[in-house]
This record gives sequence, C-alpha cells and structure tokens, in this order.
Amino acid sequence: MKDTLRLLVIGDSHYAGDTDTPLWDRQVQYGLEFLKRVFRRIDAGDRPDVIILLGDLLNDGLAQGAAKDLSEIRKTAEATGIETIFVPGNHDADYNLFFSATGDGPGVHIIKDFILYSFTDPYGEGDVCTRREEDLEKFRAVARKHPDKKIIALQHNPVYPAIESEYPYNFTNSEHIHSAYAENRVTLSLSGHYHPGQELAYRDGVGYFTVPALCTEPFRYNVIDIAAGGINIRTGSLKNPLRLADNHCHTQFAYCAEDVTVEAVLKRAETLGLSYVCFTEHSGQLYLSTADYWGHRFFHDPDLMPEARKKGADRIVAFRKAVAESGSPLARVGMEIESDAYGGITLLPEDSDGLDLIIGAVHVLPDELLSAPAARLHSEFMKTSESLMKHGIAVLAHPFRFYHRGKLPAPKHLYGDMAKTLKAHGVAAEMNFHTNRPDPEFFSACVQEGVKISLGTDTHNLLEAGDFHRHIELLKMIGVTEDMLDRILFTLS
Repeated sequence: MKDTLRLLVIGDSHYAGDTDTPLWDRQVQYGLEFLKRVFRRIDAGDRPDVIILLGDLLNDGLAQGAAKDLSEIRKTAEATGIETIFVPGNHDADYNLFFSATGDGPGVHIIKDFILYSFTDPYGEGDVCTRREEDLEKFRAVARKHPDKKIIALQHNPVYPAIESEYPYNFTNSEHIHSAYAENRVTLSLSGHYHPGQELAYRDGVGYFTVPALCTEPFRYNVIDIAAGGINIRTGSLKNPLRLADNHCHTQFAYCAEDVTVEAVLKRAETLGLSYVCFTEHSGQLYLSTADYWGHRFFHDPDLMPEARKKGADRIVAFRKAVAESGSPLARVGMEIESDAYGGITLLPEDSDGLDLIIGAVHVLPDELLSAPAARLHSEFMKTSESLMKHGIAVLAHPFRFYHRGKLPAPKHLYGDMAKTLKAHGVAAEMNFHTNRPDPEFFSACVQEGVKISLGTDTHNLLEAGDFHRHIELLKMIGVTEDMLDRILFTLS
C-alpha cells in the first residue's frame, strides 16, 4: 500500500577493509560482512521498501582504501535489489568521495507517499555539528511543494532528545531544526552517531529515533514500519542472545567449502557469542579424492577408504591437527559420516577415537530409487537413516534434506516414524537451514516424542557462521520457549 512504508535502517558500520582486528569496541573489520549478514536476513523475510544507511559507513573516510570500501558497500546494497539511501557521517569525512562512490546524493528521495529527505551536515572542530540555514530552507521548499506527502528526515546526528555527554552528539541548533520539522509535517526523524541508540520519542507530533550502531555489541539493526496506525520499530541483533552451540560446521578441508577456515569461524563464534563450535567435517572427503567423493564411489566401494589410508592420501590427521592447534576453548572436533550400500559407514574404526561428536547424513541413495515407486524410496531412506543411528551417531544431520535437494515432495507421513526411530536410538534431530527447509511439523513431532534438537549452521560460507536467527524463529514457531531450551536442545558436555 502506498500509505505504508517499511524501512531497514542501519547505523554506524564503521567499516575498515584494511584491517582484521577491532578498534576499541568497534568491530570495524566486520563492517561489510555485518551488512551482508543483515541483508541475508531481509531476503528471508521483512523485506523493506528501502534501505537507509545512516552515516559512518566507514571508520575513516580519509583512509587510502576509503573509495574501495565504499564501493564494496554500494555493491553489497545493490545486490539486494532494494533502493538504498546513503547518509554521510562525521567519519565518512570526504563527502564528494562519499556520494561519488555510493551513487547517491542528499535531499529528496520519493518512495510511495513518502519523502525521505537526507541531510549532509558540516562538522567543525571536535566533531561539533551545525545544520546550515540554507539546507533547512531547501527542506522547507520541498515540504511546501509536496503538501500531500509524509516526510521522514534523515541525518547522522541526533536532533532529539538531548544527550548529556562531553562529546557533542546533538546539533548545536537542535531546537531550530526541531521547529522546522514540527512546522513541516515530519512524521519521523532518524539519526545514528550515538552508538547505544535512543528509543522512539515524540515531541510536537514528530517522532525521533536514534538507531544503535552495527559495529558495537550486540550489532543491532532496525526494521521500521510506518502506517496509519503509527510507527512500529523492531530491533534485530547479529549477536547470539542465548549463547547457542553450533554442532555442525565445516572447514577449509571440505571440498564444498567456500571461504571458511577453522580460525575465521572461531573468531566469529567468539564475536557473535556462541558457546562452542563443533567442526564436523565430511569424513568421506577427508579420505577420498574429489573425483571419488563426488562420484559417490564410496557408496559401492567401501575399500577406497582403507586404501587411501595405506597410501597416506587421507587428511584426517591434518584436519584434527588444525582444530587442535587453534587453541580455542570454543573448538570441538567431530565428523559428518555417511552410509554405504552395504550398511557400513564412511569412517574407519580407529578414526572415531577422541571425537567429540559424530553426526550422520543421508546425502546419496542409489540412482535407481529416484525413478522407483515412492514407497520403495521412502523405505530405503528410512532404512539408511536408521543404519546410521545403529552405528552410534549422536545427531542425524538435516533429516529430510535429501528430498529437498532432489526436488521431491516432503514425505510428511514419515515425520512421526522418524521421530520415533530417533527416540528409540537416542539420536538428536538436526535443525539446519543450509540449502535446506526444515519443516516445523517434523520438529514439533520430535518435541512431542522427547527427541533432542541439535542446532547446526552447516557453515560452508563465513556469512553462515554463528547465524541462528532462523533456528530461533522456528523454535518459537513450534512453541519452544527460552526456559525450555536446556531440556530441548542437544549440546556437548
């Protein structure tokens, strides 16, 4: 509807692409990645009409790499396909470079029945900010020209309420700015700059909201809905609020890995508040060549793995060494195993010693089953799943993803049977969103049967590491409350 508007508002990313370490309390090295993480979330829901980046996109707009960093941010925003408004802040410094690199400019942005008016304000010594009278007069002229449209004012510095601090967060002429807003139908004024943020406050009919910083814990962003009924603000956070554990994560040893490494994942696990990460690498990939693994030769030729061991071609020791040498108290080591055609598994007996976790997955079944009667496929799928359970796995990974990847209808009639089988073997069901669509109906059946739920990101790309927001939403959907988590979730001791 034209009289409703949804905004994704992000403040103070303070990105510095030339560093891999934080600066003070700012995670400047993750500025671009954190934006990508937020944008991934809106692709899954809450898709806005417009994205607003409210200044201090960079930590130092005068740095040598500033143009490159701004260009990366622009490309990341453009990839969403959503109009983005770029508002400069004091750290963005060179406004000509800022607008040249972002392709935006100050002033009028008309979206639906709204004018989003962005200001570019000058800073003096000590970051003191004063709005120019000529800029306010331009704003007044736009308001007079569009009497039928609601106005949202965008700037980096807060206008209201006043912030008590030795540092000058507010404008020197805040009262004058407020009068201009109150007299010209401003519905909402949005600002950043003050990293803790400020709750929505009203004065003379104008709503004022200061968005919290993306660069400081807990790495927040806001989705704002404006409608006839008022203004609704929802705050999201990239940091894990519940210190959840990741029982399924991959490393640089996976053939299907993108940019993950043990070290990089652990850095994000610590930053995003995970209790631990279990690196459960594909055991078949650690034994076999890419051709043998992706050709699924292990399924019909289980002798390939011991042969690889005899030749010294397997990478089991190297994988375990990489996890151990991280020295991180958050690191655990495990394996993701598969079944072969004869009821065996892709893990040699001697390699199970000392593992914190073994999870099992049905990635492949004989090709002829895909064209066989559905009942036969379902039977073999359940048989293979139970075979893994009999081999002592603790978690069944992405239980029905085989069907999703094969573009087959979800076998909902098997949900109850699978939950009962998991219960009988004391095996947890994994909740996993990596190229997967977990069905709430199945996990409801697991909860009813008393089957534990294991959370796994199945990380292959660093943007997945430590991201449990969809897991949390699904748990809420099936009625799992925070006080139930200790009873419901599977975790390592």
